[in-house]
Amino acid sequence: MGCRWIYSITVRTLLLIAGVALITLGITEGKGLLMGGGLLLCAASVFIFRKMQQQLREKSWLMLEAIRNRDYSFRLPISGFSGGERVLQDTLNRFGGLMSEQKQLMEQRERFYEQILSSVTSGIIVLDENMKVVQTNPAAARLLGLPVLSTLQQLERYGTEVSHVFRTLGAGERYNIQFSTSKGEVQLLVRASVMQLGEQKVRILALNDIRNELDAKELDSWIKLTRVLTHEIMNSIAPISSLSETFLKRRDVVGTPLYDGIRAIHETSTGLISFVDSYRKFSSLQKPSPEPFYLLDLLHQIEGLTLVPENISLTLQIEPVELMLYADPNLIRQVLINLIKNAVQAIGGSKGRIHVRAYSSADEHVFVYVSNDGPAIPEAEAEQIFVPFFTTRSEGSGIGLSLSRQIMKLSGGTISLLRSGTNGWNTTFVLEFE
Repeated sequence: MGCRWIYSITVRTLLLIAGVALITLGITEGKGLLMGGGLLLCAASVFIFRKMQQQLREKSWLMLEAIRNRDYSFRLPISGFSGGERVLQDTLNRFGGLMSEQKQLMEQRERFYEQILSSVTSGIIVLDENMKVVQTNPAAARLLGLPVLSTLQQLERYGTEVSHVFRTLGAGERYNIQFSTSKGEVQLLVRASVMQLGEQKVRILALNDIRNELDAKELDSWIKLTRVLTHEIMNSIAPISSLSETFLKRRDVVGTPLYDGIRAIHETSTGLISFVDSYRKFSSLQKPSPEPFYLLDLLHQIEGLTLVPENISLTLQIEPVELMLYADPNLIRQVLINLIKNAVQAIGGSKGRIHVRAYSSADEHVFVYVSNDGPAIPEAEAEQIFVPFFTTRSEGSGIGLSLSRQIMKLSGGTISLLRSGTNGWNTTFVLEFE
């Protein structure tokens, strides 16, 4: 500690200046002894600089390892240093302090999330790559007729099918399982999704009792849950992403052992922000601003977006042509765009038709039918298409139709799926405005 002054920039600079001066004087006066002394002083300055850099790299590496091991109490010494070295080490200590604060906040929010999950009626099971149960909520054990779910082997009491489905169900897939418990017959819809958690992938299984459709109260619970989770996660991750990005641009960080670690932190936080942001719109719908507008004009605007490829024909039938709606045009546009996109995806590359029909009933209710002749939706899927996060596509988010349902609810209307074959169409969604 007492010799740390030797590594200061002042000492290194004085040694270098003295060395250069002696070398110059030795050359001028032709004295080799002076030149030798000057070279020794210059070599000492270079040696001290390299030694200081080595110590700094070692301390930085120790701090990086501490951060990787989630030990945020490690601090670099700043006494005895000056200039940029002191600033860098002090900045790294501040970064460690911020990470420590974020760790405490994340621990608090983790406990908060567990309380929220315990109140959700859908069962949640998280499995690691070795099919070990990482986390569950009480609803999962209740739906499976178990006091607690700790391993998948517990499900073998219901036969091999249940355990096999839980082990093999892929991302975006769903499966209906039926088995008997001590409390009676159970029929569940199991949906799977995959998420990168650190260095490993985890599989999230969502369980729903398909005998009961989600009602308005349950939908509100999903919305509240999503709103809380997205808000809290964004508040936690955004500062880390911003701060790590700033550090990646520092010249004194580029090329050091810290760079790769900070880059990993930045990439992970950025990816999580992107993931969460895709669910934000489900829970942050704007308050409707209703106004009268012509439905045909709105549909022509949607036509102009070129959502429908050339292999699919889009026809409009508005009765009367001057039919008006009193709602938020921006929100209703979002619903219609989603229904048309779903129809396009259902038809795919084949020849197909999409038909939009609207009319006003005798009691002045406005009905809008969006039909297509693509493959019909299976009955098992039809019962679940409005469930938040339900999707049959691995790349889908499962919020499109549930978002549309929420918009219609806010608009004082409803959205429903008609039975296949109604009015001669394979798939028909109907919007009703009171």
